[in-house]
Amino acid sequence: MAEKQIHIQAPIVIEYLENCRDLVPVCASWSFGQWGCQANGSFEQTQREFQASSRSSMPLTLVASEDSRPTGMISLSNCDFKGRPDLSPWLKSLYVHPFHRNKGTASLLVKRLEHEALRLGYERLYLTTESAKLLYTKNGWSEMDHVQTPYGDATLMTKMLLVASTA
Repeated sequence: MAEKQIHIQAPIVIEYLENCRDLVPVCASWSFGQWGCQANGSFEQTQREFQASSRSSMPLTLVASEDSRPTGMISLSNCDFKGRPDLSPWLKSLYVHPFHRNKGTASLLVKRLEHEALRLGYERLYLTTESAKLLYTKNGWSEMDHVQTPYGDATLMTKMLLVASTA
């Protein structure tokens, strides 16, 4: 009789990048590889941005890990889209490593970042996305406009954050 193998997925842990500075180069590599190399940025500039991450102000970056290995990241920033400098703050740099996609990590990161934005006193967030509109819509985000980014056609989205009632 064949034995049935059961795979138990390790829990996804989300931490402040500020608490795991050794992951700054990983986050910078993911970000630069996904976006920076197309936007006339430098890896060093990208790395400096992640080194500035703080839990008490922006920029703030969160890192998801599974089995103590980094699997994804997300950031909260003052500005992410030069076409709308009047809007702030921004959800940016949502990235999940391809080996760890379709496990709910992206949604966990989005929800946690929304919580962090509320904690810092923000009631609304903005983002642009070229390809993940469905992910954000499923997480309660609304389309505002269609815009042009350095990466192509994109959707400008927003979300009003709900303050939990203490009553």
